[in-house]
Amino acid sequence: MPKKKQKNEFRFNRTINHPTYIYAKDGNDYKYIGLTHARITQGTENIPLSRNPNPKDSRTSYARPFADRKPKSTFGKKLDGWSLADADKATMNAIKKKK
Repeated sequence: MPKKKQKNEFRFNRTINHPTYIYAKDGNDYKYIGLTHARITQGTENIPLSRNPNPKDSRTSYARPFADRKPKSTFGKKLDGWSLADADKATMNAIKKKK
């Protein structure tokens, strides 16, 4: 059985062309929540974050309302300086727990 490891980092997902919040590594996969500037994506309303995780961007950032997983090779290097605001950690935890 693959070993799960908690993560707390941001990486660019090359297949969806967006940054993501990676919260776990499961075998060769990363579990993640997608981030965007769009209020609605493909007819689904995204969840606004209190602060953009990118310190160089002041635009409103949104989290996709579901978690996903993709192979580790899909992601680029860790995005330095990115972080979640304390107010957004509960939001991300709620998204992670959705099935």
